[in-house]
Amino acid sequence: MEKEKGEIESDWVKEKIKEYWDLTKEHAFFKDDEEEKAWRNFLYEEFGVEKLKILDVGTGNGSLALLLSEIGHDVVGIDISDGMLSVARTKAEERGVNPDLRIGDAESLEFEDESFDAVVSRIVLWTLPHPERAIAEWKRVLKPDGMVYTFEIDSSGRRRPGWIKRNLGLFLITLSERKNAWKRSNYSKEVNEKLPLGFEKPSSTIINKVELFRKGGFEDVSVFAMEEVSEISRKNREDVSLGYKLARGDIGNHAWYYIRGCKPEQVMI
Repeated sequence: MEKEKGEIESDWVKEKIKEYWDLTKEHAFFKDDEEEKAWRNFLYEEFGVEKLKILDVGTGNGSLALLLSEIGHDVVGIDISDGMLSVARTKAEERGVNPDLRIGDAESLEFEDESFDAVVSRIVLWTLPHPERAIAEWKRVLKPDGMVYTFEIDSSGRRRPGWIKRNLGLFLITLSERKNAWKRSNYSKEVNEKLPLGFEKPSSTIINKVELFRKGGFEDVSVFAMEEVSEISRKNREDVSLGYKLARGDIGNHAWYYIRGCKPEQVMI
């Protein structure tokens, strides 16, 4: 089948995104035991211990998939990056859990309809060329009454660093970690232009994300603050090196939240 123009245009974008995350394998796991415990407590309270089949989209190095597996759920984690998945598999082996971790595209899932009780994602929407396609796919693979979750960071009040401070910070990170911090700091301008919900874009608001899920056919779409996780995360970010503080700018409004929605029990035709 011949690809549509939008699909052809997004192929190179996804390849660049894959290359980026292959080089940024340490990203997205928990900073310390306190932060991990806060996430574990939340997931335990939200999902319980009765075994659910859960899809973790954009699993990265397994931060959600591993915790959900440890709680007792049947978890499948997909990611576009081989590098990130290799770290997730190593962490899973170290922790004695065995989630099904595989290569996958958030916008084109290779699963049957109504395969999962829940779909979760953690800081994934911003990195998708077509988030509306992803949400349609997440809904397709959910069972009726299944729940969708996206965990996000609200940094709308953050003051961005100026050019001099940012580049000085990246220089210090490069010296201390002996890795090119510029390559790991962000996507290229060309890639960012193709991401509707990219970080700090005017369109990347809580309201717009909620509307995407509502337009995608989910019911009872709501936003919830993650106060304990946010407090610990802010504290941990204050403890980072001078290089990261200069490169990232003000972090005082760094707050976690999640959006939750429900797939209707019966789809109206």
